[in-house]
Amino acid sequence: MGYFSSGSEGADYEHRYCRHCIHYPLKDDDPLCPVWDLHMLHNYAECNKPDSFLHALIPLTDDGIGNKRCRMFVERPDPDQADMFAEPRP
Repeated sequence: MGYFSSGSEGADYEHRYCRHCIHYPLKDDDPLCPVWDLHMLHNYAECNKPDSFLHALIPLTDDGIGNKRCRMFVERPDPDQADMFAEPRP
């Protein structure tokens, strides 16, 4: 359920998935991702509850050791590729 045993593990997950999602804030005044915010607030208290709402948001891998991609993940378009086929601007 997205339990991160250390700050490094959480940072790795954030870099691997969150930074590539449209819900990830790019600027300081962007809204926080609600899933990441819930995990930061309730991760430790909810990690051993089999019916925790957090299990539905970031499910465990099949072996139960790691975390799968967040169910709310929506890939952010790569800004360098977004206009690759567009007509050049004058």
